Amino acid sequence: MNQTPPHWQGELPEGWLLVTVDRLPAWMLSPFGATWASNPTLCQLASAGLTCDRVLAGTIDSSQTLRELAMGHATDWQDTAAGPLAAAEARGWNVTVVTDAEEQFSDLMSQFSNMKVVGIAPQRLSVTVAAEEESSCGRVLGAAVHEFEKGQTDLLWCHLGSLGVSWDAPQVWRDGFFDEDDPPAGNSAEIPEFTVTQETDPDRVSAVRQIFAGEIAHMDEWLGRLVTSVSARWQRFGMLLLGLRGLPLGLHGQVGVGSDEPAPYTELSHLPAILVDPTDRQASQRFGGLLMPADLGVTVGELIVGVEGENRLSERLEKIPQGVGRSIQRLFGDDAGLWRRGFRDRVCSVGGGGRALTVAGWSLVEPRDEQPQLFLKPDDFFDLSDVADRSREVSEALADCLDALGRQCSGAVLDPLPGVLVNEGLNRR
Repeated sequence: MNQTPPHWQGELPEGWLLVTVDRLPAWMLSPFGATWASNPTLCQLASAGLTCDRVLAGTIDSSQTLRELAMGHATDWQDTAAGPLAAAEARGWNVTVVTDAEEQFSDLMSQFSNMKVVGIAPQRLSVTVAAEEESSCGRVLGAAVHEFEKGQTDLLWCHLGSLGVSWDAPQVWRDGFFDEDDPPAGNSAEIPEFTVTQETDPDRVSAVRQIFAGEIAHMDEWLGRLVTSVSARWQRFGMLLLGLRGLPLGLHGQVGVGSDEPAPYTELSHLPAILVDPTDRQASQRFGGLLMPADLGVTVGELIVGVEGENRLSERLEKIPQGVGRSIQRLFGDDAGLWRRGFRDRVCSVGGGGRALTVAGWSLVEPRDEQPQLFLKPDDFFDLSDVADRSREVSEALADCLDALGRQCSGAVLDPLPGVLVNEGLNRR
C-alpha cells in the first residue's frame, strides 16, 4: 500500500504484511463473488491490489502449502528465486510470525535466524465467546497488532488456523446472517460435521454456511484493525493475503473437517489471494491465469528486495519445473501479453481424497475409488456438472497428463500439453 507522493515510487517498501488463513474458501468471500457476505476489509484490499482469481493449491496439506509460499518453491530446487523469508533476510529485516499453528513454522525457524515466532495456543470451545478479543481469531490478530506496535518487525506474518478448529466468534456476528424465519443460529462453537444426502434438510447446510460467514466477517473486522495499525507506521508497504485450503461446506457431499478428506474439488483447492503492490500498481485489477502459492512467494520476495529475480529458466512454460515458483511481478510492467499468456498451463492438486488436474479450460477430478469427473472451466466454478461422458478425448488426455505428473518429481520439466487441451480451450473463447 502506498501513502506517499508519486516521486517516491522507485523506493523499496518499508515493510511487508503477510496474512495466511487456513480453511478459507474463496467462494465465501465478497471479492470472489459472495455478494451476500460482508467483508469490507477484504474488499478494500481488493480495490488496493491485484486479485488473483485462479490460485490453486498443489496439495491439501496446509503445512506444505505454507512452506511452498515461504520458500518460493514446492521442491528441493536450489536455483529458484527467494521467497519472502530469504528476501527479508537479504534486506536485514526482522521477521515476526504470530500464529495459532506454531508447529507449522518449526522447520522454517531452523533455517532463518532473523525469524521470531509468537505462538498463540489454539482453543476448542463449546460455545461462542462474549468478548471479541476472546475469540480464536481475536486472540491471534490482536496479538499481531500488539507485536507490530512494539516497532521491532519489518515483515509481519500473521497466520490463522482457527477457522478449521473452532467457530467461537461472538454471537452477534453469526446472528447477522440469519433472518427471522430461519432456524435459530445457536451458540455452539463446534464445527458441524456430517454427510449430505438426499434426505439432508437444505436449511441445515445453509445454516452452517451462514454461521461460517459470521466467522469470516469477524475475521475481516480484526484484519481491518491490523491493516489500520500497520498503515499508521509504515507509509509504504506491500501485503499479501492468501488462503491455504478451503473447507467442505456441502457442495460435494460433506460438511466440516472430518477424518475422510474429500477429493480436491475447487471447494478445497481454490485459494483466495490478493496482492497489494507497495507502489499501487494494478490496483483494483484481476488476473485470471492459473497460479500456485509458490508463484506468489517468489513474487513477494522480489517485491521486497526491489529487483526482478532470475528464476525464469526460460520464457517457455514447459521448460520450467512444475514445483518452482514463477514470479508474476511482470504483470506490474507494460507487457500486456502476459495477461493472456499467463504463467502456468496446468496445476495438479493432490490430497487424501484423490487428485485433480486443472488447465485453462478444463478440470479433471479423480476422487479416490471413484470414476474421474470432468468440469468445464472457468464456467463451472463449483465443479457441479460432470461432462466426462461428452468429452472423452479431453478426459483421456487429462488423465494421461495426470498419470505422467504422478510418475515425475515436482522438479521435473513437463512435456507440452496435448493439442486437444489447448485447442479446445481456445475454440471456446
